[in-house]
Amino acid sequence: MQNWLYIGLMVLAGVMIGFQSPINTALSKKVGIMESSFISFTVGVLTLAVVATIWGKGNIKEVIHVPWWQWLGGFLGAIYVTSIIVAVPQVGVTTVMVAALAGQLTIALLIDQFGWFGLAPRPIDWQRVLGVFLLFVATWLIYSKR
Repeated sequence: MQNWLYIGLMVLAGVMIGFQSPINTALSKKVGIMESSFISFTVGVLTLAVVATIWGKGNIKEVIHVPWWQWLGGFLGAIYVTSIIVAVPQVGVTTVMVAALAGQLTIALLIDQFGWFGLAPRPIDWQRVLGVFLLFVATWLIYSKR
């Protein structure tokens, strides 16, 4: 049952991303695309600084000892948020979210299959492939209604 809590958490996180996209897009109309991304990440950094200070149990000093590729998460996140800000006014929130999810799940299949980044391998099967394929179909169906 505990795994369902994690799934529920991620549904909630998805809802938050759904809100984040139009909020950042609206902000970009006032301050600019890159500025909107910057503001979004600055607020995120400040929020996490408070959370890490209060509840953090790790050792942030160890960051200087991690492999270079482990620094890419923030870089990739910045590209993701900026891409959403650019795409939402052009194709809408629903198309952007479904297309982003289709892309995420495509690479997730490969990461799971090969156990990249130190994760336990989880083999690709026809149900997973079909699920991802259906997200691409959903992207097409949602966008073609425009």
